[in-house]
Amino acid sequence: MLLAKGPLAQVYLLASGLVLVASALVGRGPGFPRIDPGSDTPADPATTGYFLNHFSLNVQNLTHSTAWYNQVLGLRLIFIFRATEKFSIAYMAHSHGGRNGTGYQTVREINRQKNNMEGLLELVHYSDPTEPLVPSTVHANTFGHFGVIVPDIPAAQARFEKLGVNFIKKAGEAAKLEGPIAESYGLGGVYERDPKEAEELYQAVLAPGLMDFALVTDPDGNLIEVQSLYTPQLEF
Repeated sequence: MLLAKGPLAQVYLLASGLVLVASALVGRGPGFPRIDPGSDTPADPATTGYFLNHFSLNVQNLTHSTAWYNQVLGLRLIFIFRATEKFSIAYMAHSHGGRNGTGYQTVREINRQKNNMEGLLELVHYSDPTEPLVPSTVHANTFGHFGVIVPDIPAAQARFEKLGVNFIKKAGEAAKLEGPIAESYGLGGVYERDPKEAEELYQAVLAPGLMDFALVTDPDGNLIEVQSLYTPQLEF
């Protein structure tokens, strides 16, 4: 789906997990949508060997969350560190460096590679009923969502349905710029503040960008984008 037609270059943009489809001159003009290409300047050599290893979520029920991430997304539980009676940390990962290869790995083999892997999930649990956790789908905060790549969206979606996973939207359904989607993308209340801006955001981002994605939530209400390995990449 393209938002405009004409002699300008048609560009597919993948940014923050959103496929933005636009017609614009690359790096020119004040109009939106547009693409600002990155730089070919190499990274500081001092950062050789740096990579993103894990991200962390605070969870309300560690047992429930580890079971959900294992059953639904296939992450293996590496360990749970019971620091105190109230505070625990769990680490989970896909085997074979992050892609769940077919060969079997013991949990000790995965743990040996923990600091040389990408895409690990850390779940932190502190038992304190006086401090409820509010997910980004309820109120916008610094965490928005994370994305999971699957080889077959329809098959993954059908499997999630059988497992009773909560869908915000299914692949092929239009996204709505309100409620959990608006909150998780930091756009909560935009319709009330500025209806015109809300419509521009919808047409430029959500209508084309999320159509082929499935959006689901984990047990704590965190948003997860499920998208295809074959999603068109940014061209510039």
